[in-house]
Amino acid sequence: MPFLTRFRTSAQIACLLAFGLTSFAQAPPASQDALLPHVNSPTAPELPESETLHARVDEVNVVFTVTENSGRFVSQLSLGDLDVLDNRRAPERISYFQQESDLPLRVGLLVDLSDSVTGRFEYEKKAAITFLQKVLRPNVDEAFLVGFASRVNLLQDFTGDVGALSRAVQRMKLGGDTRLYDAIKFAAAKLRGGSPMGLSRRAIIVISDGVDTRSDALMYEAIQAALHAEAALFALSSNEITPHEYPVGEAVLELVTRPTGGSVLRAHSKSEIVQAFRKIENALRSQYVVGYKPADFQRDGNFRTIQIVPRKHKLHVQCRRGYFAPREEQVSAFHATAP
Repeated sequence: MPFLTRFRTSAQIACLLAFGLTSFAQAPPASQDALLPHVNSPTAPELPESETLHARVDEVNVVFTVTENSGRFVSQLSLGDLDVLDNRRAPERISYFQQESDLPLRVGLLVDLSDSVTGRFEYEKKAAITFLQKVLRPNVDEAFLVGFASRVNLLQDFTGDVGALSRAVQRMKLGGDTRLYDAIKFAAAKLRGGSPMGLSRRAIIVISDGVDTRSDALMYEAIQAALHAEAALFALSSNEITPHEYPVGEAVLELVTRPTGGSVLRAHSKSEIVQAFRKIENALRSQYVVGYKPADFQRDGNFRTIQIVPRKHKLHVQCRRGYFAPREEQVSAFHATAP
C-alpha cells in the first residue's frame, strides 16, 4: 500500500476511534432496571403477513437479529422477551413487531474490482450468484449490483430478475484502484431512494479487502450514509488473517460495519466465501422488525441511539446503533409528498 494512502487510512481510523464513533456507541444504561419499563409488553400488535407497512415520519423502524453465544440465530422470541430503548428511554408506544420478517428485501451488492482481488475473483462471482438465487424472492425482493475500482459503476439497477443480476456479475472485469467509501455512499443513496410503496429491510454487502485508495468520501461519511439509509452493512473480507498480522483493511471493515448492525465475515478462501454468504442468508431469514414512536422526540437532525436488550441471559442482539432524527423541513417535505 502506498505510504500516503496508508497514512490517510490510519489517520481516519484514529480519528474515528477517538471522536467519531462515540456518537454511534451503544453503551449500556447506568441503571438498566430503571430504564426497562413495561411499555414493551407482549400485547403490542403483531404485523399481519398480508399488510404493507408505510413509513411514518414520527416512527422508527428497526430490523435486528438475535443470536446465542454459539452464534446460532434465535427466531421465536416475542416482544415480551425484549426491551427497546431510544436514547436510553422506552418508546411512547410500540406500533408493530414481527418475527422472521417477510418485509421486502432491498440489497446492494458491492464488489471490489481492483487489482488486489485477482486470485479470488472467479469463485467470488459464483458465490455471489448463488447467494442472489437463494435470497431474492420472486416479485418481492430486489437487488442492484455495483462494481468499484478507480470508478464506482452501477452494473445492474434495482431488479428482482436474478438472471439479469447473474449476467451482470459474469460481465464484471478487474482493474484499477479502490473507491470503497464512495461505493458505500452511492449504495446508501440508492437504498434511501428505493421502496417508495412501503417499508423494507435494507442491506449492503461488500466484497473487499477494506483498503480504500481513491475515494473522495471519508470513512466517517460512508458510515453516516449507511445509517441514514437504515441499511445493515455486511463485509466479506478477502484479507488473510495471521497470528502475526492484522491488516489495516480489516480494521476499516470492522469500523464501517459495526454501527450499522452488520458484521465482517472471513472470505479469503473459496470455502470461506461460500460460508460467509450462507451466514448472511441465514441472518436475513432470521430478522425481526419492530416499529415504535420515540418518547420526547425532537426533529432536530441529531443522532439518537437505539438499544434492544434481551431479557433472557446469553442472548445477543445485533442492530444498527442509532439513527438521525429528521429535521422540521424534512418532515414538511414528507407530508407534502405523502399520498
